[in-house]
Amino acid sequence: MNLRSTFFLLMIFILFGHAATAQQDSVVLKAPDKVMKKDTVKSKHSPTTAMLLSIIPGGGQIYNKKYWKLPIVYGCIGTSSYFIYRYASEMVMYRNEYINRRDGHDELLLESLANKNDENILQLKNTSQRNMEIAIGVTAILYALNLIDAMVDAHFYDFDISDDLSLRVAPEVIYPNMAHNKPSYGITLNFKW
Repeated sequence: MNLRSTFFLLMIFILFGHAATAQQDSVVLKAPDKVMKKDTVKSKHSPTTAMLLSIIPGGGQIYNKKYWKLPIVYGCIGTSSYFIYRYASEMVMYRNEYINRRDGHDELLLESLANKNDENILQLKNTSQRNMEIAIGVTAILYALNLIDAMVDAHFYDFDISDDLSLRVAPEVIYPNMAHNKPSYGITLNFKW
């Protein structure tokens, strides 16, 4: 045996011998009573189903049994839909007033707009159109949030939030070998779930 292989074997014995004396078996594993395959465990709640049911606003929230969210969903989408209707009606009214003034149909003019000139009517029509487009955008965003909320809520449907979840952090002094009497310092993390 040459010097190189002797040195290599000596290093292996030192490293593994020191590791063997430094470690203590402190983990006791309990054999599971029943072994389940990963394929047999299925989630009871499907995020895809929740999202597809939310195509009808509130359907995913009903599927997730979050009934308290229904007034919020219908209130938000209903309010923004009301503003779409309101601004669309105003836009049509101002557009018709502008067209009637331009074509000279005095009998169709609205009395409430008699003191405004043509440029003001056109500006009011453009403002109503812009507000209607903003309301359409807000409605689309709220509808998308309805879909996302149902999907995310379905992901967390089976999530455990019981009182048994805890983490305890404590300092620890470890005496690996009584012959050397050199303590090691560390932190112990105890999880309970």
